[in-house]
Amino acid sequence: MSKKKHALIVCNALLPPPKLLKAILKKEPLIICADGGANRLAKRGIRADYIIGDLDSLRPHLRAAFASERIIHDSGQDNSDLEKALDFAIDRGIERATVIGATGRRPDHTMANFSILLKYHRKLSLQFIDAYCMVRIIQGKTVLNEKPGTTVSLLPMGRCEGIETEGLAYPLHKESLELGVREGLSNFIVSTPARISISKGYLLLFMVHKK
Repeated sequence: MSKKKHALIVCNALLPPPKLLKAILKKEPLIICADGGANRLAKRGIRADYIIGDLDSLRPHLRAAFASERIIHDSGQDNSDLEKALDFAIDRGIERATVIGATGRRPDHTMANFSILLKYHRKLSLQFIDAYCMVRIIQGKTVLNEKPGTTVSLLPMGRCEGIETEGLAYPLHKESLELGVREGLSNFIVSTPARISISKGYLLLFMVHKK
């Protein structure tokens, strides 16, 4: 059982820029790579603690460089390498996880990974970070303490009802959002703390990084 409670999970798409990655690594997370994510991380000169997946993308020289107990071969096709990495983290007592490399390569993979974010958000505190934004699932009541001017998008996972916002430029008053009907794209914080309340459903919260 790991003594660490925070994990960095690395997938095989585009990683955030060095400055963002350095900020995550300062928290000294347990580093778990989902298969080919280890290739991308190695290019940044960073070594994973564990590599897990079907290993069809892991480069041979990296496989040879890791002790056998640090590489977990899971060839199951009923779940993705990201799900395997998340399950492994949960089994080791991880309570918070930051996922990088989960967006920006293939749209189908990105959409599937957002579905995984919804599936796992009750099991641990979970967020995605890429070069552009932080993404997490919100439900019920949420408080945002980011600076005024921060761009916020709210995309519904299914139908969301009774949405109220406070401190955003374009407020919602007991309104609904639904994919294919209405989304809450490119709002921004005007006062802190901003608040979002949802009576039914789940929203993907996107917080765009300040440049």
